[in-house]
Amino acid sequence: MDKEKNLHLFSQCSAVVCDLDGTLYLGGVPFSDSAPFLKAVVASGRRLFYFTNNTSRSRNSYLDKLARFGFPAADEMLITAADCTFQYLQQQHLGPEIYLIGNSDLQRDFHDHGFRCLAPTAWNQENPPRALVLGFDTELNYEKIKIGYQLLMQDIPYIATHADLLCPMNHGTFVPDAGCFIELFAAASGRRPLVMGKPSRFAAQTISDRAQSVNERIAFIGDRLYTDIRMAERFNMVGVLVLSGETSEKMAAASPDQPKLVVNGIGDLMDALG
Repeated sequence: MDKEKNLHLFSQCSAVVCDLDGTLYLGGVPFSDSAPFLKAVVASGRRLFYFTNNTSRSRNSYLDKLARFGFPAADEMLITAADCTFQYLQQQHLGPEIYLIGNSDLQRDFHDHGFRCLAPTAWNQENPPRALVLGFDTELNYEKIKIGYQLLMQDIPYIATHADLLCPMNHGTFVPDAGCFIELFAAASGRRPLVMGKPSRFAAQTISDRAQSVNERIAFIGDRLYTDIRMAERFNMVGVLVLSGETSEKMAAASPDQPKLVVNGIGDLMDALG
């Protein structure tokens, strides 16, 4: 890896997209360099965006958190795996009635985008919802699992917001994420969903549409090799791995998903902004 050459590649980017947890903050604590770096991105004239796969919190809760940390927090800066899902469903005319396996925050976001999330008693086999959408449901229960399985056996379109197996929490702990739910339904039904979040082509397309830039001039900064860096490399973005989250230098060296740059933390990129 030619660090100087790749720092130059980063400096030439017109848009910077940042993952959230593990990249800009850990749990509920922002890294000290995050706010100065993000403000410097905006001051440099580059477009700034955030991208999260986590669909267990509402859009407004993310924007409130970013603002509370002192980060630039305009609504158009935030991209979520749910945004990619809304866009796909609308393009494919899959709606407005859907069966959503997601918590109340995610249901609210779908409602705000014109979808009607059907209750288990609000559909029948002759008139099923247009799609089953699986998110990170922190309120998952057996009834939702049972209805989800029954719908999957009817062969309706099946979409997942993202496929992360684990979600990071405070103090280095993790909880099961949507990827675990995907495996549960795969074991029961034999079906796997079309995944919208990182590292999918749907996520990459949503980013390039928002950034209004060719991918080669978009920097994606994240701490996960199999989502952040895999997407950046697959779709010709400038992938920057930060070692402030779940990935160690040893893990990075052994991974098939190779970033353009590896830095200890996001503040190490400050000088490259010019």
